[in-house]
Amino acid sequence: MKKVSSYLKVIAFYLLTLLIFVGSSAITKQLPSSDLFSIIVASILTFALVYWFVRNDKSTLSKNGLGYNRKSLIYFTSGFVIGMVMVFIMTVIVFNFSEVTFTRSQTFNPNIFGVYIPLFLFVACREELVFRTYMLWKLKATTGSFIAMIIVVVIFIIEHLLGGYTVVNALIGSGLGAILFGFATLRTGNIALSAGLHFAWNLTHWLFGFKGNTGFFVETVHKGTEQQAETVAFIGYVVAMIIGIGVVYLFFKPLKIGLEK
Repeated sequence: MKKVSSYLKVIAFYLLTLLIFVGSSAITKQLPSSDLFSIIVASILTFALVYWFVRNDKSTLSKNGLGYNRKSLIYFTSGFVIGMVMVFIMTVIVFNFSEVTFTRSQTFNPNIFGVYIPLFLFVACREELVFRTYMLWKLKATTGSFIAMIIVVVIFIIEHLLGGYTVVNALIGSGLGAILFGFATLRTGNIALSAGLHFAWNLTHWLFGFKGNTGFFVETVHKGTEQQAETVAFIGYVVAMIIGIGVVYLFFKPLKIGLEK
């Protein structure tokens, strides 16, 4: 019965995060920069939800991926740098092994940094709060790290499928990302490293034009080579993600929850 209760709590938690996400979008849709305000509201309310579930379990934030200590800022900064390097690696692979060019956008307005930097930061925070705090650690306590990781990865993939991702993008793109972020969180004991990785990946990806060519660079695929470029991009993505997982494994020692100083 204890396991059943844990699973039900995880299900309830996740469904409430979806309700918060949809509700935040609805109440901010009339505002300027509605996407930004929506994700900020969703992040704040999701944090409050995590806190409520943690307190209800008579646990602590530090035991659910939200502990703060002297290493937290280092973890976040390290994750940001690693995430940027991963995108650079992917971009180099795409540039050298497919007919793709990157040119500076003639319409790029630096003022949009004021929108996109916080947007990608809070997108990362919201997803890390949903998938790498209460849900992950509750499942870990119930089933162990490996099964917990698999369950969270599957849910992460399903959410992105429902969000309009193709099957391949959801399985390979979101799936590998979920493995990296989940591993980083379990390895270090909190979401600081994974949040830095997630934030940097999204922001740098956007800058290089991978998100609809709205960033600093415009990605141009030569006509007739679209399939080759897509294949190379997936290979580059997989390579970057494997390198990221390897770096986390090699340079970040496991942290025992509750013993942070």
